[in-house]
This record gives sequence, C-alpha cells and structure tokens, in this order.
Amino acid sequence: MRGGLALHKPRGISSFDVIRRLRPIIGKKTKIGHAGTLDPAAQGLLLILVGEATRVQNLLKDLDKEYEAVVRLGVRTDTLDAEGKVLEEVEVPPLDEKPIRSVLDKLKGERMQRPPRYSALKVKGRRAYDMARSGEEFELPERRVTIYEIELLSWKNPLLEIRTRVSSGTYIRSLAREIGEELGLAASLSALTRTRIGRFEIKDALRLEGITIESIRKAMIPIEELLSHLPQAEIDTSSALMLLQGKPLSQGIDPELLDAPSSVVFSRDRRQAFLCEPRDGKLCSRRLIYNNGESVG
Repeated sequence: MRGGLALHKPRGISSFDVIRRLRPIIGKKTKIGHAGTLDPAAQGLLLILVGEATRVQNLLKDLDKEYEAVVRLGVRTDTLDAEGKVLEEVEVPPLDEKPIRSVLDKLKGERMQRPPRYSALKVKGRRAYDMARSGEEFELPERRVTIYEIELLSWKNPLLEIRTRVSSGTYIRSLAREIGEELGLAASLSALTRTRIGRFEIKDALRLEGITIESIRKAMIPIEELLSHLPQAEIDTSSALMLLQGKPLSQGIDPELLDAPSSVVFSRDRRQAFLCEPRDGKLCSRRLIYNNGESVG
C-alpha cells in the first residue's frame, strides 16, 4: 500500500498520536508519516503518507495551507494560544469591524515573522519548546512567510474569527499575536482548524472514528495525485532502466521538465517512479520513489 490519506485530526491528540493509531490498522511493517504537523490543540486536515509516499514528504510540506482561526483579543499567553499560561489580560475597548479589516489587509503579503518560543523548531539541536519549558533564554530567528489571503469571518468582542491562506512555515499563533500588536492589544489564538493543504480539502477527509483498512484503501490518494503540483511525464522501459542505473536522459525530454527544479517521472507500465531534476540540460533521477511496487527503503 502506498499513497496519501486526507485525515481529519481531532483536537486533543498530536499528529504522531494519529500515526500511532493507524499503525495497527495499516500494518506495523508499512512506513507511515505526515506532511506537516498540526498542534494537539488544533483540529483539521492532516495529510498522512503511507509506504513509499513517505519518500516525497518534503515536497508536500511546502504546500500552501488554509486555516480558520479564532483570535482572542485582550489575553497574551506564553504559548500564544489558549493552552498556555496567561501573562497579560486587559479589557478590550469597543471596536467596529473597520479597524480590524484594515489591520488584516496590512498583514497580507510577504514579510518576516517571529515563530513562537513554544514550537518544534530547533535551536542548536534542541527543541525550542523544551528550552522554553526549562525557562532558558533564547531567540528564534525571524523567517520569511507569505500571507496570501486573510479575511474577517466574524467579530464579537473579544473574539474575532478569520480565514487565511498562508505559505508553509507560517505560524497562525504568531499571526494572532501580530493582529493584536497592530490593534495595540494583547492577543492569542483561541481555536484553529486547518481546512486545506495545497489542493486537498478537509471536506474530503476521513475521520479517525471507525476507520478501517477498507475505508483507508478506498480513500488512498495515488502518488501522482499527491504530487500533481509538479510537472509529470511517462517514459519508456529503456529510459526507466537508464534512470535506475543512475544515467541521465538526454533525448526526447519534455522541455517543461528541464525548466522545473523537480519533476516526477513514471515508467509507462507504472512499475517505477522517480523524482527527477535537470542537470546540464539532461534529466537525472534524484530519488527512486518506488520500483515494481516494492519498498525502496
């Protein structure tokens, strides 16, 4: 079994907890991973990878993501969400929607963002959340993110609900803090639902309750669909053999493959799949995704 699974993660469990629950159903010998962690306090779409699909995990982590979030104004916590220790609590003055919408518009676009101290990012080989829990002083560097879309769904003091589409690596907890800063108020994330990863939507996601191997097989997303955001092509048996032997292809290559940093190439009989890249005008295999339907480690 190989491919992807769009799954609805409930609140209260970690992304790894989901994998732990799936192992006895899918089989302990089959590799299982995911394309982007979702915090235990959050719910929504988690893209599970099964079998050889785990080998393209990094290509899926970079997909844009969409969220619906509830931001609570007037409260600041150490974790930037409702799970943390309250550090500041202030009364929120009456606000109409106009200044809120103005702030959201201001936050659109590409810019630098400071990640939360309580995050899985590493500082000198250690998880930031472990260092934060130990009371250590450290700084996480800002990272470049893009807020493609952000809109106000509702406002009822002190809670505002937003929908946002962001680049990979964007922290919605940090975005909640930034909304508060622009309004001159403390703020934290009250609730979060991930509704989309790339082209995959929560409406198509399986739920953990009552999941079976039959429902998993029926909902499995083929690798070609998982990687539909990349250029793809088919090659004949002799060309597939060349890639298996580590030789580049120089004849009959679709120009689109040579213009893209990454592409996916399948043998015509679908027995092999390769992650490819251009080098000196030739197409080279960067990684064998699968061979004859067997695991390739």
